[in-house]
Amino acid sequence: MQITEKAWVEYITKMSQISQKAADLMHSWVQKNGLENDKALLDYAYALSQHYGQAIGALSCQMYEATAVAQGVIVPTAEVADLPDYGEVAKAVKGTKKQSPNNIPGTLARLVKQVGADTTLKNAERDGAQFAWVPHGDTCAFCITLASRGWQYMSKKALRNGHAEHIHAHCDCEYAVRFDGKSTVAGYDPDKYLEEYYDANGDINEMRRKRYAQNKDVINARKRELYASKKAEKLEKLRRSDILISGARITDLNSAEADEFAEMYYEEIRHFSTDSKKIADNLGKEESDIRKIKAYLFEDDSLIDPDTGESRQFDPDCAIAQSWQRLMNGKDIKLHDKTLIEHELLEMKIKQENPGIDHVKAHELASEKYNYPKEALEYYGNLKKHKKSQ
Repeated sequence: MQITEKAWVEYITKMSQISQKAADLMHSWVQKNGLENDKALLDYAYALSQHYGQAIGALSCQMYEATAVAQGVIVPTAEVADLPDYGEVAKAVKGTKKQSPNNIPGTLARLVKQVGADTTLKNAERDGAQFAWVPHGDTCAFCITLASRGWQYMSKKALRNGHAEHIHAHCDCEYAVRFDGKSTVAGYDPDKYLEEYYDANGDINEMRRKRYAQNKDVINARKRELYASKKAEKLEKLRRSDILISGARITDLNSAEADEFAEMYYEEIRHFSTDSKKIADNLGKEESDIRKIKAYLFEDDSLIDPDTGESRQFDPDCAIAQSWQRLMNGKDIKLHDKTLIEHELLEMKIKQENPGIDHVKAHELASEKYNYPKEALEYYGNLKKHKKSQ
């Protein structure tokens, strides 16, 4: 028996829609309410995790039972795995808020997706079924590594602390099960994935580099297509407000306008050729130092993603974008704009002198001397108060 590609894609699409709905609602809530009220944020995140976790768990149960029926096996009614408790949600959301607040919706998506994976594995463990991690789409190197293990029975490696390993947002890979020792999912080829793993000598980073080299044209073309579409839409919105050109102030860092501006302006910065020199001249700094900061903040994969474990660029940040804009224009430069430069230079130095140090730790150490986040929040907080009083 083989699960057809059509049936599998329908299943993983529904699973993805559930986790994405939770992420979208979390994003909308943050846009409306901001991140200042921790309790309200965590209460809403927890409520989403329960509702959509139950939904994705139920769908996993349906697929599990349908697979058993198709293979002629009678199993007890599948059960939804434990939903994340309040403490687990709070820990995940607070950690993301501290390191990468724009990724809070992604954290919710991961928590929801986790329930689906846990449900499949825990029922497989109960019934002695085999399972396999089936990749789909632009799969990350770690997912390929999991897929290379083929069909297997439950082990401590698969369920760590009661959870399936390596579950992250923006991923369409899912667990499949079989009861007869011979069924599979159309297109699933663990031997191919294992060969890729061996070719990279078991080095995940080497696998990432090779996969990108093999597929970079397709990947980059897709990114350009998606970016062009989003850019056209968002640029039109920004042009209406003239923010991109004029440097007009955005006072609410948690607004949709702030997110749109940050994303657009980060892309503009990557294409600037004279900004480093202008900032260096305006501050009396070495151009080489400003160039290093630009690469670190806007161009290089300087951050280890807490969800995937992969290196990536920093999320666009409206405060940083506006600081860079003022520093480059040389007009109305604020105290926290200057602090940004000192903070990033020190943060880079700390990382260079302490290889392997956690980004959050390096950020905190740099903030002890040059606290850009605090100064920026105070500045924008005063702007909001002034705006409300008018």
